[in-house]
Amino acid sequence: MIKDIKHTEEGDIDLSTGDIESVESTRQHKKDILLADKGYYKEWPDMGVGANNFLNDTGPANLLRSIRQEFIKDGMKVKKVSINSTEAYYEEN
Repeated sequence: MIKDIKHTEEGDIDLSTGDIESVESTRQHKKDILLADKGYYKEWPDMGVGANNFLNDTGPANLLRSIRQEFIKDGMKVKKVSINSTEAYYEEN
């Protein structure tokens, strides 16, 4: 199980319990990758889908391809990518 610092829905560090928590973070990582534009992360400048950039595309094929590529690049096993759901997970070592 991949763990990371718990975030709020807005992306801030969740301090609702009065302390920093470590939680399973696959869903959080997917959201971060989907929203981040290329160059957003200084350490990994080629990471990110930049989903907002696909709003004017005529079809979802380019967006879905980019999501699959970025999730795989981040180390996830991707079973399915669609507009309604995504089945991607980190494999336990």
